[in-house]
Amino acid sequence: MINEDIHTVGLFADKAFDKRDLDTLHKIAEDCLNWVESGEYNLLEKGILAYHGATSYSNYIYLKYKGTLSYSENINNEQDFEMCLLLFRLSIENLTYYQANEDIKEESEEFRYVTNYLLMAYTNYANLLNTCGRMIKALSYSKIGVERNFSMAIGNYAGFLMDYAIHDYDNGHQAVFANKSYHLLKEVLELEELDENATEHYTYLKNKLEQWYPTEFLEKRNELKEYSFGDSEDEINYRKWCVENFLFLNTLNDAFPHSISANDILHLPDIISKIDEGSNYHGLFNQIKQEYVSARFMVYDALSFEGAHFSDKDVHLVNTLDYPTYGISIEKMKYSYRSLYSLFDRIAFFINEYFEIGIKERDVSYRSIWQGSVNKGKNSYDLKVNLKSKMTGEETFNLPLVGLYWLCKDIGKEKVKHHYIEPAIEHISKIRHHLEHRYLKVHDSLLYPIIKDSFPKREDPLAFSITVDEFKDAAMKLITYVREGIILLTMAVHLEEQNKRKKEDSYVSMHMDRYDDNWKQLL
Repeated sequence: MINEDIHTVGLFADKAFDKRDLDTLHKIAEDCLNWVESGEYNLLEKGILAYHGATSYSNYIYLKYKGTLSYSENINNEQDFEMCLLLFRLSIENLTYYQANEDIKEESEEFRYVTNYLLMAYTNYANLLNTCGRMIKALSYSKIGVERNFSMAIGNYAGFLMDYAIHDYDNGHQAVFANKSYHLLKEVLELEELDENATEHYTYLKNKLEQWYPTEFLEKRNELKEYSFGDSEDEINYRKWCVENFLFLNTLNDAFPHSISANDILHLPDIISKIDEGSNYHGLFNQIKQEYVSARFMVYDALSFEGAHFSDKDVHLVNTLDYPTYGISIEKMKYSYRSLYSLFDRIAFFINEYFEIGIKERDVSYRSIWQGSVNKGKNSYDLKVNLKSKMTGEETFNLPLVGLYWLCKDIGKEKVKHHYIEPAIEHISKIRHHLEHRYLKVHDSLLYPIIKDSFPKREDPLAFSITVDEFKDAAMKLITYVREGIILLTMAVHLEEQNKRKKEDSYVSMHMDRYDDNWKQLL
């Protein structure tokens, strides 16, 4: 049975919101985090407490800041958003563990009870992510509710697709997203369980679409064409794997895991530059994109390859009796992991140059681009552009840049109340550190845990040990982070170019040919 005090917290939070009592909402959130950290409650109770705390903090942000982020000198509410994100993540984490580890039958009332809290947590968490510019992450979390026919998730997902479309430079993609959003909004507005506020908001979104597109286009459901996945069985399997895991550099892949999105069509929009500058940014983006797709394939190749490879034949290794895993597949995973991680700094290098921030080349990193100055003692210097101020300025607001900043908080292992905002990143980062600077040892997923529990003294003190399954999971998570960063980068540039065009009196377009696939070889 659940401690009744848990539900009492929810009732107090609702009353505080109705009374617009900011102090009480803030205190409830703080108390909930303390209770979750204590050992007094089980996983289910912790999950519900974290949900009540997150909801209280979300309502606090709504009442105090109208739900918007602020980075000005007078008001900076980043820490409020960080705390709210943390509580939602703790709720999802505890509820998920409880549902997975307890013997609960899917048809039981308890399963439905836990699932309902999870769906509410996923949906509200997605709303917060979208506000923070993490549009792709928001889509992935709200999709969970859509698949379970959760009404609020369906309506919010439609709204997220509209936001995503607005920031996509491809007009064709925008239209596809608009059509999808329209039918989702029609679907959710027919449901009886919607409250008045939700009905009003979704009706507003639907009316917006009707202003932007002809009604006959919106009413006719878009039938996506089917395309070939490739010319060989190997290529077909690879492209299907990318589509199903939402890994193509193609915005359509986030909403349509079909053959139409089975290509890496994403690139930079047209960029206004001086006549003698050429296509520097497109060249740099080519490299970022090529490194990503090559690392992605190496991960797939490592995961799908079966048996031993001839390159490992007659390579003398010794058996250390802790079930290590060696071979070219594991090394491919390591190479791709390093390459993927390095792309964050490559993205930072692009941002520093494109937005003319003024960081010296040796000082550029994914963290340094968000600072107002570089602190290096006697060699400290101020930057030409404060990117945080620019991206939230009234005339220069850039939501994708905001998303890149909050992605940096995850990658940079930002902590709130001794917790990582993104718990998974600690493991992902630790793997990278040992790959680059120490010693990563990958073990058999089935046998290593047995020997680790039975013979703890056999642990290799020089190594950071993980299983093959843990390594696979970390690599897949890392790919999604990098993909998100690359897509947000193109959207940030697109928005900046739109602002430039408002100021430029005249400019001339330069046609750029496509680099032929047949040229992609050494010889």
